[in-house]
Amino acid sequence: MEYKRLGKTDINVSAITFGCWAIGAGKEWGSNLDDSDYIRTVLKAYENGVNFFDTASGYGNGHSEEVLGKAIHDIRDKVIISSKCASSSLIKGKTEDSIDSSLKRLNTDYIDVFLIHWPNPDIDISENMEQLMLMKEKGKIRSIGVSNYTVNHLRKAVKYGQVDVFQPCYNLYWRQIEKQSLPFCIDHDIAVMTYSSIASGLLTGKFTSDWKFEKEDMRNEYIALFKKEVYEKAIEINEKLKVYAKRYQKSLTQIAINWVINQPGITTAIVGAKTPEQVIENVKAIGWTLSEEDYDSIDKMTMKV
Repeated sequence: MEYKRLGKTDINVSAITFGCWAIGAGKEWGSNLDDSDYIRTVLKAYENGVNFFDTASGYGNGHSEEVLGKAIHDIRDKVIISSKCASSSLIKGKTEDSIDSSLKRLNTDYIDVFLIHWPNPDIDISENMEQLMLMKEKGKIRSIGVSNYTVNHLRKAVKYGQVDVFQPCYNLYWRQIEKQSLPFCIDHDIAVMTYSSIASGLLTGKFTSDWKFEKEDMRNEYIALFKKEVYEKAIEINEKLKVYAKRYQKSLTQIAINWVINQPGITTAIVGAKTPEQVIENVKAIGWTLSEEDYDSIDKMTMKV
């Protein structure tokens, strides 16, 4: 496993972050397993060098935090946890209760990184930042992050406190942050932890043009990459990407993760897993790089989606 410093902090995190949305969050990402299965999966990730685990109070109405808390109970001092909640829960009179609720579910007395999940046009960013800075002073959180912010939101946030982490959607098919947000984070020494690093499973290569998702699966309606025209184009490009996977004797998933973590300015890639086997698959994305020629070819190919 490879490790990088998290922004301006003294925290070092693994190049792959274990994404906890799928654990304990119902059928939003397909079939649901027992909590005991998810706990084994979290521990398998730790055994393979993953020390960073990302969750949120909104994942399964807090159940994801509870499952993660149980899984890391005996190794709490050896892992890094990030969690997040809505901007509306990080205002005067609500912030400490919101943080305390996450602490209780995670069975810990501090959270390493706490993020504002989404900006809210009705709430001034300054209030969110001031409240989180207060929680940092109290020792309940170690660092502050923001998720799904535009570069304009980022510019406002850094005026009111130290932003250590930016969490955007980023993968081979979703590259908008390269224009402004990523350069801003590089210039301001803000760590970037990407989510949807394998495009919500699209870059696993297992889906086909006629694939049917379970009724409750959010990929049916809510994720832009799974809309008919975009999805069909991505499936076509997936087939071309599999040529590179074969060349490097890797899976398409590993090609996709490796591409993300080797992008300039990227600190760590959030990748979910439901089973120990998926964890093993994901960590094999570390320790090698694409040739410059192949990198350029993939770069041009995936900008079309």
